[in-house]
Amino acid sequence: MRKPKPVKAARIEGALKTRLPSLQRRAEHLCYQYQLPTKLGTLRISPCDGAIRTRFDVVPLAAPCGTSLNPYSGKWNFECLDDDSLVGRAIYWIERIAT
Repeated sequence: MRKPKPVKAARIEGALKTRLPSLQRRAEHLCYQYQLPTKLGTLRISPCDGAIRTRFDVVPLAAPCGTSLNPYSGKWNFECLDDDSLVGRAIYWIERIAT
């Protein structure tokens, strides 16, 4: 059985830009190229091959749904994205908290 190939970062980035109109490119960044205002605070976002890596500037009191939130670092990552439906599902959860 063949191992599924991860969705490329450029394709994930395109989907994020299309579905999240308030997504903003960060002028200076080390790891997270984008930021998004959300109901839970600013969310930094980095599209990667097979993943959407995110981190809240301040760990929110209420954890968002979709994947687990690290209560110490504020990381809320969507991993193992090997088809477009999984990318869409991950973005759906991000959309739910976007302002």
